[in-house]
Amino acid sequence: MTSRTLLPCWGWITSATFTAPMCTGLLVGCAGKGGVLDLSWTPPTTNSDGSPAGDVAAYRVFYGRTPTPCPGGTYITVPAKPGAAGQNVTTRLTGLAVGEVYYVAVTAVSSSGAQSGCSAAASNRARAAD
Repeated sequence: MTSRTLLPCWGWITSATFTAPMCTGLLVGCAGKGGVLDLSWTPPTTNSDGSPAGDVAAYRVFYGRTPTPCPGGTYITVPAKPGAAGQNVTTRLTGLAVGEVYYVAVTAVSSSGAQSGCSAAASNRARAAD
């Protein structure tokens, strides 16, 4: 049996819905870290080679104050729901500086630990938590 390491193409992030302002930047040295960003995206249903996207175990959501937060920046891990390819994924970034612009990009991680390339970054301003 051949091991597959292909993961979804991440061009879809450019149409992600950010329901809260996204902040740009690393959180080091920020004052007033009560800000949040609510993120929402729909993962692709196929890999970059056209095969079904079936082995996504988690997503890494990279964020920071530079336009290219991925790879290598601060990230959180969001578990993937089994059989949820093509279904909306949501998460919240917390501890951000209110009013600051943050950039966010996403990768997929397979059950064997292989990571996809980074999505295009999207940005918005952090807002105060509800």
